[in-house]
Amino acid sequence: MVGDDAATAAFKQWWEDVGVVRGGLLVYNTGRSLESFKQLLEAKGGALARPDVLISAVGTKIYNYAGQGQWKEDAGWVEQLGEGWDLGVVREAAYKALAEVGREAMHFRPPEEQNDHKVTCGVQTGPLPRVLERISKTLEKGGVDCNVITSGTGDWRFLDLVPKRAGKLQALDYVRQEHGFPLSATVACGDSGNDILMLSGPNLAIVVGNAQPDLVSWVEAHQADASPVPGKQRLLVASAHEARGILEGLEYWGLK
Repeated sequence: MVGDDAATAAFKQWWEDVGVVRGGLLVYNTGRSLESFKQLLEAKGGALARPDVLISAVGTKIYNYAGQGQWKEDAGWVEQLGEGWDLGVVREAAYKALAEVGREAMHFRPPEEQNDHKVTCGVQTGPLPRVLERISKTLEKGGVDCNVITSGTGDWRFLDLVPKRAGKLQALDYVRQEHGFPLSATVACGDSGNDILMLSGPNLAIVVGNAQPDLVSWVEAHQADASPVPGKQRLLVASAHEARGILEGLEYWGLK
């Protein structure tokens, strides 16, 4: 959405002229924190459409726009995430893994990337399997079942430990149901491997033309997914890049 300012502005224009009038709901689903997103919104100088709902921190936070620049955290989502979650056990699992592989191979990410329902670390690719194994054993011993999410490219990976009910897809489906949208009118959009879980749900999904190779490979294996729109693919790979790819996908399903 934000890699090409002209495309970002084109989407905003369409959203304000058409999407809002049709009663749409704009949701951004990002790994950023609320503060980081607010900084991005300001940095884009009005080119980026303000969403109605912000899903942040890998699906562990949901904020509803309350007007006048204010955001209100969704209390219902917070309550759901607390079920079966023990932050102490999860942090212990991460610390034990760090002790096993050393600080040269693993570290905790800055405090602003952590929250009551999310523990985030950076891990080198080589020892990542050992880290995941150690974390799994500690969590099992502590009786905590959580989602272990890895993302990123290169020699280092992000490692997020979040409640079993958290994640980009789970948060998106929660918002969809709260606002009463059918699967056939719910479209997820992504460009990286970090979006795979969000794009794997039963709703419609767009992969933009500049998507990372790992996401493209995943798409190729899921083109036959059942679609909520008869005669149309559920998962569309757009030819256009960035936000223009989103507009291309919306037009394909007759939503533009």
